[in-house]
Amino acid sequence: MSERDKRVKAFEKLMRSGLSSTDVFYLKNQLMAAGFFTAPASTKYHGNYEGGLFDHSFTVTSSLLSLTKRMGLNWKRKASPYIVGMLHDLCKCDSYIHNPDGTYSYNPNILLPGHGDKSVILAQKIVDLTDEEMACIRWHMGAFDDKENWDKYGKSIEKYPNVLWTHTADMMAARIFKI
Repeated sequence: MSERDKRVKAFEKLMRSGLSSTDVFYLKNQLMAAGFFTAPASTKYHGNYEGGLFDHSFTVTSSLLSLTKRMGLNWKRKASPYIVGMLHDLCKCDSYIHNPDGTYSYNPNILLPGHGDKSVILAQKIVDLTDEEMACIRWHMGAFDDKENWDKYGKSIEKYPNVLWTHTADMMAARIFKI
């Protein structure tokens, strides 16, 4: 079994806990078409290898589910931590080019730049997101966003506390688990 196929199986197993089989099948096919299971998560930091985007997103989802259980987080719908965790970095599917030497570099030909906003746009094309899910995906970078946006980030946390927990899960995956 290929590494990509192993990742797809892990995706299906995790996502079936929170989504219907039909939704998992649809989401899997959309993500496969986008290259989600083979894309890297970065060029030189966490997940900078083939499949790193899925590995990072899987870890964020698992961390967000753990935080949800341990902290008693309330979501608008049961599927939200699965959707938010798995799709928060969807923007990275077309962000990088695999170089002949095995490294990755930024794709200069992407049509839609950005990070949080782009991930929301791409996710919304696949799943009908709630306002809370959009806010969590948009602000998952926390204060690593442009300084002029910090006030909006704070207001988003006040309205949707799970924005902060999404950022926490992302930082756990990237900085603690190094994925």
